[in-house]
Amino acid sequence: MAEGIAGASSAGGHAPQHGYGTAVKEAHFVAAPLLTAAALSLAGVVGGADTAFRWPGATLILLVITAMTLIFSMQLAYRARSYLFTYKELKEHYEGLPGPDVPTEQVRQEYGDAQEKWVNGNYVAVLTYNAGTLLLGLGVTVSLFPPDGGEQFVARWVAAGLVFVGTVADAAWIVKQYWYR
Repeated sequence: MAEGIAGASSAGGHAPQHGYGTAVKEAHFVAAPLLTAAALSLAGVVGGADTAFRWPGATLILLVITAMTLIFSMQLAYRARSYLFTYKELKEHYEGLPGPDVPTEQVRQEYGDAQEKWVNGNYVAVLTYNAGTLLLGLGVTVSLFPPDGGEQFVARWVAAGLVFVGTVADAAWIVKQYWYR
């Protein structure tokens, strides 16, 4: 497994690249809510205009699964993020508590454990987020499939094809980040 924007691995003791925490924070706490809103908005359109879509029921279910996947990725990221702090912050936390000083080795161990929990928890959150982006691409693709006939028949097939190509490119990028880095 590789580290990078697609995911981090603790395998072999590798730490995420510098800036990774900020990058995934933006994906989980900025992009994911916006993508969730897009999926739910499109689900609302599909649910209210079933004759305008080729497979309205399947499309609606796919879009709802997409939204729930992205919401789940935010929850996983939120939980993992609680383990992301600096060594200095942890040390200052213990220095501010009454009682005997906590041994430096204990602080180092706790910090290392927290870092590992963040990396592993965030890895699952990133996998879930990536699944959500791919599901969204598929949901938009299917929503563009035109019903039989109509004035936009060709344009909707072309648009669906373009979104599908973008979704395949997204999948290739995700695979590259995990396995070919």
